[in-house]
Amino acid sequence: MSNSITSYQVQNLTSLKQALNVSVMQKALKQDEQSIESVVKAMEQSVTPYKGQNIDLKL
Repeated sequence: MSNSITSYQVQNLTSLKQALNVSVMQKALKQDEQSIESVVKAMEQSVTPYKGQNIDLKL
């Protein structure tokens, strides 16, 4: 029994590493998207904070 890594095992490890890298990148992009959405919402509220808070009705 040998302790050396076969080329098949190296390919599997490389594939796993790539899959993990993609997963981490997708998670980071999702967090960036959420951050951008919260910044946009904060900017919208700072520009016109009074809009949409009250409804004036005249009969």
